Amino acid sequence: MENKKGTVLDEVDALLLRRISETNSLTEAAKLLGISYRNAWDRVKKVESYSGKKILESRAGGATGGSSRLTQDGLSLLREFRSVRKYLFNALDDRDSAGNVGYKLSARNRISAKVRRIERGDITAMIKLTAVSPVTLTSIISKEAVDDLGLQEGDDVEAIIKATEVMVAKAIPSLHEKKAKNGK
Repeated sequence: MENKKGTVLDEVDALLLRRISETNSLTEAAKLLGISYRNAWDRVKKVESYSGKKILESRAGGATGGSSRLTQDGLSLLREFRSVRKYLFNALDDRDSAGNVGYKLSARNRISAKVRRIERGDITAMIKLTAVSPVTLTSIISKEAVDDLGLQEGDDVEAIIKATEVMVAKAIPSLHEKKAKNGK
């Protein structure tokens, strides 16, 4: 979700808000997400700054420990994010209205892959993917970085694709393709 200032709420922010609402603790929410408390606090402050609303109420600790809970504005923002996200995913699932949307995405870090293993948890599942064919990645870095790394053509390196998540997409066969596959 964006406004004129920039991204108000991204997927990680929304997950952080969800975990805060479940645990009543910014510290515990940060641990569940695998991010530092400082990162979580900065994210909350950025969302508050960009949205212009107080989204978190905190109570200092002591012997019994502190707590954090979402304000009504925080809960509303999270509901709105979920609603927009659900709408977008439903639109993408509707092949008739989505048309060729899969070919109009701006993300360039898409790699065809085959699912190798699925590890199911209570809430989430981890999908292990293997690239189907050799891929070529392009990285734009400064000349100074090339010199600092001592890069030469033919060097073995690791390409790190910066993203907050790896999404998985699967083509949905048309009714015609399903009938042809089933021999009908």
